[in-house]
Amino acid sequence: MSKKSKAAHTSANQVEMAWERFYKKDFDGALELFDAAREGHNDPSANFGRACALFRISDHEGALAELGGLIRADSKNAAAYHTRAMIYGADEHYEKALKDLQKVTSLQPDNMEAWCDLGGVYLTLSKYAEAAECFERSAGSGMGCSCAWLGKALVALYQKQYKKSVEYLNIAIKQDASQPLAHMARAEVYFLTGRAKEGAKDMGRALLLDKDFFEKFKLSMDEDVSDEQSDDSDEDTTLSDDSFLRDD
Repeated sequence: MSKKSKAAHTSANQVEMAWERFYKKDFDGALELFDAAREGHNDPSANFGRACALFRISDHEGALAELGGLIRADSKNAAAYHTRAMIYGADEHYEKALKDLQKVTSLQPDNMEAWCDLGGVYLTLSKYAEAAECFERSAGSGMGCSCAWLGKALVALYQKQYKKSVEYLNIAIKQDASQPLAHMARAEVYFLTGRAKEGAKDMGRALLLDKDFFEKFKLSMDEDVSDEQSDDSDEDTTLSDDSFLRDD
């Protein structure tokens, strides 16, 4: 085996090990291996992995620099555009995220995850018609993924189409019952439509699925709702509006 092919083989092994660490949420360890994999030569796969690891350790500037280099080298690198869109979204640069996700869907029209993410950006921008179209595309002709049905449900909720919203949320939860946001959204619809007992049950499920959700819940409530009411939801619990569903 030549030195060049041996180096490439070593790099590939390091990239594979780096992703193993990445998926175990050892992002610093993954970053070290991605750096080692590209040492002495340019390895696009290691560069992309490095960008993902930097993103997860909140070095957005470094991640964007890596992704920008990948995109300059290959203007059809859909994965790089998609990851960059996620960073832009996290930084609330929604127009930039929109542009990158539109690029991804043009390169990969069958990428259902990208359509769902694009719908999420449109939803954040209150462009409900565009969001609905993206979620429909993501759901496809079959049942689609749970995030697509959750997106359809949120669009319906913001447009006060509560019956449709519950219908879509039931599908989303049937496909993936581990999503706190789906239970949280259905609880919101139940509270808004006078079904507080059912809403409290969904709120409890959301709390069990996401321990951090309780803090988000308290922040979303009106200032005049006491901590005791937040802790001990009963049939009299109410929510004033759908701002409770927003991540911020």
